[in-house]
Amino acid sequence: MSGILTCLAVVAVYALFVLVKPDKRCGKCGGWGNRKRRRRNRACARCKGTGRHFWPGARLVHKGAAAMYRHARKEIKR
Repeated sequence: MSGILTCLAVVAVYALFVLVKPDKRCGKCGGWGNRKRRRRNRACARCKGTGRHFWPGARLVHKGAAAMYRHARKEIKR
């Protein structure tokens, strides 16, 4: 029973962390957005040149938070 509660607590903390800070510096290009290849610079394939990369599950957490926000606003207007 305590193992299940521990897992739920870890998931909740991770969801809060991802909600506050959804992206991180790209590990492939180091946050620069491009990779030097031979004589020319190319946009990083992982981050598409932005230098940022989302944490796993960040999009899912933000979609859920947005859906909860929309539902709460709809309930307040009633």
